[in-house]
Amino acid sequence: MQESIQLVIDSLPFLLKGAGYTLQLSIGGMFFGLLLGFILALMRLSPIWPVRWLARFYISIFRGTPLIAQLFMIYYGLPQFGIELDPIPSAMIGLSL
Repeated sequence: MQESIQLVIDSLPFLLKGAGYTLQLSIGGMFFGLLLGFILALMRLSPIWPVRWLARFYISIFRGTPLIAQLFMIYYGLPQFGIELDPIPSAMIGLSL
């Protein structure tokens, strides 16, 4: 019992750092996702058919692919085009889309 308590105490800084990242990604993803969603909603309500079609196309692509596939494509696929991102910004982009 004493060993498991010591293990939790030793791991606490890592757990708190992970909780901080989780909170940062959750709040950031919700904010940017809400912003992008609002813009896409306005685009779908547009009377201009190319704008409306573009919004529908974007929404159908990102709804139709699993989130894990999107995250992999952002983190591992973008470097193929010369765009290298750290893990946290990559996750933020993926969670916002």
